[in-house]
Amino acid sequence: MTGEGEQPVAGGGRGPVTGTAHVLPLHIPEISAHADGAERPLLDRVGLTVPAGAVTAVVGPSGSGKTTLGLAALGASRSGVRLTGRVLLAGTDLLLLAPARRPAARAGRAAQLPQHPETVLDPVRRAGGALMELAALGHPLRAARKPAARRALALAGLEWQAVRRRFPHQLSGGQQQRLALASALVTGARLLVLDEPTSGLDPALAHALGRTVRALADGGAGVLLLSHDLQLVRETADRVIVLEHGRAVDDGPTADVLGTGGPAPDGRPTTAGPPAVRHRATRELLAAERHPSTSGEAVPTTAAPTTAAPAAMAPSTAAPAAVAPSTAAPASEGREGVAATGLAVRRRSGDPLAGPVSMAFPPGHTIALLGPSGSGKTTFARALAGLTTPSRGEVRLDGRPLPRRIDRRTPAQRRAIQYVHQNSAGSFEEHRPVLGQLADTARLLRALHPEEAAAEAIEVAGALGLDRALLHRTPDRLSGGQLQRCALVRALTARPSLLVCDEVTSALDTVSRQRLLDALPGLLAPAATTLLLISHDLPAVRALTEEAALFEHGRCVRRGPVADVLPAAWSGAPGLGGADA
Repeated sequence: MTGEGEQPVAGGGRGPVTGTAHVLPLHIPEISAHADGAERPLLDRVGLTVPAGAVTAVVGPSGSGKTTLGLAALGASRSGVRLTGRVLLAGTDLLLLAPARRPAARAGRAAQLPQHPETVLDPVRRAGGALMELAALGHPLRAARKPAARRALALAGLEWQAVRRRFPHQLSGGQQQRLALASALVTGARLLVLDEPTSGLDPALAHALGRTVRALADGGAGVLLLSHDLQLVRETADRVIVLEHGRAVDDGPTADVLGTGGPAPDGRPTTAGPPAVRHRATRELLAAERHPSTSGEAVPTTAAPTTAAPAAMAPSTAAPAAVAPSTAAPASEGREGVAATGLAVRRRSGDPLAGPVSMAFPPGHTIALLGPSGSGKTTFARALAGLTTPSRGEVRLDGRPLPRRIDRRTPAQRRAIQYVHQNSAGSFEEHRPVLGQLADTARLLRALHPEEAAAEAIEVAGALGLDRALLHRTPDRLSGGQLQRCALVRALTARPSLLVCDEVTSALDTVSRQRLLDALPGLLAPAATTLLLISHDLPAVRALTEEAALFEHGRCVRRGPVADVLPAAWSGAPGLGGADA
């Protein structure tokens, strides 16, 4: 342990802190975190250093303590969590300060991009004004604030004119993620804590963001990167720490811990081999990453692919495109499934957000919506579910029109289309144990007895790697990846006709993600549920879906078998990674 008044210097030695020359952006000699009522610590004597000009990454399974560690690096914690140890931010031990004084101590010095961007975006403030107010923390002169806001947006891959007048709810999930990143960058902080910065981004933007992170470090910032994206970590990080059950079980230079392999940005495997044998947790993360259905080698494991799917679908108000019938299943007899005809969504100003789009979702099919962030995929899917009111067109269930708004749909109609949001934390009641919330779906929408509903929720959760004890916790005691899978459990127990999964793998580590990819086809089968997968996770698209639709600027510009559409979505589609719609 480092003595009082000392910090490791960049070369790994020690030296007294004299002036600021050798003061690190972040040095944690040791930190532990304990939650009220928990048997074991959330963090158990973890230490790390983030030098100036370097990226230190933390990886590990969902629930291993990454987000808790990221908060602790700022002297912060969730409600009911106690921190013990030392956290030196630019030489100041944050834990020696009263909690009320810690925000001032880190203002302008440290900034955070949280896992759920909506937690830092003010819903009633336009993006430009909010950014300029934050810029004041690092730029006292008023004249410097607007240039700083523009620069932060550009680094995050957004244009000032495109977003400055928009509220957060008017942005796509990927745009919100980048706006939250710009909020972290605008103060010019020398320590950046980035929690899953690429979740919700298309591959081109994720790759560009990785270059931005590396450039920020090369410019002198210290970056603490918390991520399930092992390829992003390989591209950006100098050092990697592997967490498991709150303990650092592996630590070393990135190439030594993770090797140089992993899938290429288009989802196909590379040929580089694994690193030398490391800790079991590291080996499991790497093995799941190299699994055939994760790396893109496997063919879809769902129903037989369509034989007459159109290669393209013109954006029009015509009848839904014909799709060859799926293999017969008892649960789908007499059903037509869900279909949209001329569905369109516009802003109040009249500007188009999505559509018009016509598309059919027959029982038992698996369909991916692809396209860059901001292309209208989520807007179209939310209109299907009645979560966003369309300006025109209609949605039909087994040939019968559905009310446009979900609050006007009957319980049976609400059950028919279930939506799993990318950011799942906000969809749970804060103070109720998760199991009761999961059981509510089958109890209320399928009239199951409460005990039967709970038993079914436990069974589905187990298939996705969530044990029973975890389900008795409140949502604030679960990680982002655990909550994401709980949201999927809740939707699956409705036995819907159409299940919409919006970036359902974005918060998952490689092991949990692989388990989901293996289990989901079997969980869809009992009700012949159609899967509509909105995802930038191209290997998951290959593994789970048989058909794909490519969106550009709110329109469906191409539709057909995944093998035909996916290459265009990565390299041939106009505008991929460019300006958002």
